[in-house]
Amino acid sequence: MDDSTALAALDDLARLVRRASQELDRAIAACLGESSVGRWHVLNAVADAEGLSMSQLADATLLNSATLTRLIDAMIADNLVHRKVDAADRRRVLVFPTRRGQLTRKVMSEALTASGLTQLAGGVSLTKSLTALVDRIAMTEPAPL
Repeated sequence: MDDSTALAALDDLARLVRRASQELDRAIAACLGESSVGRWHVLNAVADAEGLSMSQLADATLLNSATLTRLIDAMIADNLVHRKVDAADRRRVLVFPTRRGQLTRKVMSEALTASGLTQLAGGVSLTKSLTALVDRIAMTEPAPL
């Protein structure tokens, strides 16, 4: 494979992965109705955790800090999550789900299950392949320009 063919293949791969992510988010959003996909990601992240810091939430949701802060502020206004100062480190603030947030997550999960979208994630080989691709990309060190 020559360089131009390899570059074209890399461009195709980048667009396909981005498109797959966008299409999956679009399908989830359509299923959830008015709720944002970001809210679903946050509620899933905090559901079983003993409180997550904003940096942990950013890692879990892949949202940038400004977007995540606005989202958490809106979710607090809607009584879906609440903030609490970390008892171990008073400089950190942890995010927890409220009872309403847990119920909202349950309703969202039921809607996604009923829609059939959960079957997309049922393929262990697809998940393993995507994980292997992400790991391979992360290990590739770009050459300096």
